[in-house]
Amino acid sequence: MSPVETSHKTLDPVEHINGCLERAWQNICTTYDASTSLPEVQALFDQADISQPCHAAETVVVNMLLEVMESICRFSPWYTKPPRAFGLTSVRDGTLNRTRWSLAPEAAHKWEPVLGPISDVIQKYNGLLQAILLVDGLMARSTPDDPTITACCSCIPPRAIQIKQSVLVKAEIICDQCKQPYLY
Repeated sequence: MSPVETSHKTLDPVEHINGCLERAWQNICTTYDASTSLPEVQALFDQADISQPCHAAETVVVNMLLEVMESICRFSPWYTKPPRAFGLTSVRDGTLNRTRWSLAPEAAHKWEPVLGPISDVIQKYNGLLQAILLVDGLMARSTPDDPTITACCSCIPPRAIQIKQSVLVKAEIICDQCKQPYLY
């Protein structure tokens, strides 16, 4: 009897999130014969309330569909199709007094195999997603004269990250190993 090798591979949560989003993106791109890279996380989660994973997943898919619509080649049969052909419907939001895009009922059913995993990832990594979106938002709002600095934690040897100075000032970023803030 020979010993069986077991691999104890730990999946990085960020890789898990990115992998799930990439699979959903590839599925949507394949469906509409589009080829473009996955948009930034900030664009995918635009207007998404991640405290409600099912609704947030729907918003992510809507944002993916909107991005794909922009990437359709003019020689594709999808080029002249209206948003409804992509499963999008316009909904009036009375509280904000504006119009937003939503999945049509038939599209919600069609994209259920994509919505489920995205919803699961949002629920499982809610805190991490909030942190990613916060830092990305702060980085996007930083000014061109905001210097990028190297910040270190209290690990021995210290771990270093490159980050905009304003982001480090506005948000305390904690090392996942030593549980101490990154300082510069």
